[in-house]
Amino acid sequence: MSERKEFNVDTKVDTEYAGLLQPGIKKKKSVSIRGENEFGYSSLMNKKPKAITSVASKKRGRPIEITDERFKVTKPKKISPALESKLNVLQDYVEELQSVQGRITFEKLIDTLSEAYITQKLGVAKEEHLREEIKDAFDKL
Repeated sequence: MSERKEFNVDTKVDTEYAGLLQPGIKKKKSVSIRGENEFGYSSLMNKKPKAITSVASKKRGRPIEITDERFKVTKPKKISPALESKLNVLQDYVEELQSVQGRITFEKLIDTLSEAYITQKLGVAKEEHLREEIKDAFDKL
C-alpha cells in the first residue's frame, strides 16, 4: 500500500452554505439604558404615581350554611368602639385563639372567652351546674 501524503480536498464552498461555513464579521450588540447612572432622588420622581386601587377581598369557598337556627346570628352587636378595640387587642393574648387561622368573628371571640372562663375559673360543681343551665337555655330556643 502506498502512503498518502496529500488528500484530495475540494476547496470550493457552495454559496448556499458560505455563511455557515465561513464566519463573517460579527457585529457587537449593545444595549443602552436610559438613566443608567442616575442614583439621585430626582430619578425616582420622574415616574408618575400610580393610582391606588382598593382590592376587594375574595371570600374563599362556599359560604357556610347554618342549619340550626339557634346558632344563626340575628342581632347586631351593640358595643362601644372602645370595647371593640379592647377586644381586638385582647385577641392576640388569648391562647385559645392563637391556633385559629383566618378571621376571628365577634361571636367566636366571646364564645372562646366564656369557655375559657368556665373551664379555668369555676369549680367542678359550678361548671357542671352552668353547663346544665346552658343546655336548658338551648332547649328553650
